[in-house]
Amino acid sequence: MVKEKGNITDLEAEVIYNGLCCYCGTCGAFCKEYITYENEIPVTKKKCYEIHGACYDFCPRTFFAPLEVERAVFGEIRTDNLLGYYKGDILTARATDKAIIEKAQDGGVVSALLVFLLEHGEIDAAVVSKTSEDWVAEPFVATKKADILAAAGSKYTQCPSVSGVGDAFEQGYKNVALVGLPCHIQGMRKVQLSKGFDVGADKVKLLIGLLCSETFDMPMLKNKLLELGTQIEDVEKFNIKKGSFIVYTKAGKELKTPIKNMRDCVREACDYCYDFAAEFADVSVGSIGSEFGWSTVITRSDAGKELVKRAEEEGAIEMKKLSESELKGVRKLASYKKQGNLKNIYEKAEPIRILNMRVDPEMLEAFLGGE
Repeated sequence: MVKEKGNITDLEAEVIYNGLCCYCGTCGAFCKEYITYENEIPVTKKKCYEIHGACYDFCPRTFFAPLEVERAVFGEIRTDNLLGYYKGDILTARATDKAIIEKAQDGGVVSALLVFLLEHGEIDAAVVSKTSEDWVAEPFVATKKADILAAAGSKYTQCPSVSGVGDAFEQGYKNVALVGLPCHIQGMRKVQLSKGFDVGADKVKLLIGLLCSETFDMPMLKNKLLELGTQIEDVEKFNIKKGSFIVYTKAGKELKTPIKNMRDCVREACDYCYDFAAEFADVSVGSIGSEFGWSTVITRSDAGKELVKRAEEEGAIEMKKLSESELKGVRKLASYKKQGNLKNIYEKAEPIRILNMRVDPEMLEAFLGGE
């Protein structure tokens, strides 16, 4: 079993050098004196000799107890093993603001909710990801509508987004929202629930999670784009629809390849992730299941459900219940990720010890009477 206390050396051995680092930015977000990021992995700027370090404590890949986190965050645990805990119906929605829709990846719901919160004074900053000219995703502290629009759209590459929360704190913001992938959300929840370190995480008021199958390794993605006849600098937008990975170039070209052909571009750490639906966010949003131009929305916490309700009532978004047939598509991908990566997780895991019993992870269910 992974111990629940460690330092920066343990983090390197157990996570970084073990192929598990998801480059979420949580380890260095509040300890920038010691940790920076190079080539999409954490790098120690100088040695830290703490026996128990915040970097290890906060990392979602050192240890994570899903049901304990659910109970602590939502007050209850899931009845839906594929999609996690949620409140009410699963919805499909889209923004009503034309400026948002023009910039949005799909329904523009995330942008609409952030703009709604900013304009109502409920947050003073939103941490999002923004791409540079060569498509490198970087954390960005957005404080106005123009900032939100500039960062709109899916990146499909990884970003150390939680480090942007540290940036927001350093800049003096007191009420912050974070938009992130499942790994970012898990990391931020660990920061909020940490009993060993207080970095002011109560200033993060809302977590919006993005549905995610995997992200792509940037060097591998660049090579794949060359095979498709373009280069990263010429990309306007990426999308995944109906089994195809689609590249839209600045010159107006549309290049397609079956999504299975992108498998060799997936980041190694994504192979050990079981969370498709951003299960620990206040609100989870993604395109899967919804018709073109709309977004699937899963409300999980009271704060998330209330936000979506008010945004609809005040006309920031329009929404309707996702049909059962549409919901099947969401469940299918969630199941595919969990089941597909379970074998990888078992192979990476060390034998489990429960009291005096020691057993390989893949044998535990059968040993305890499962099928």
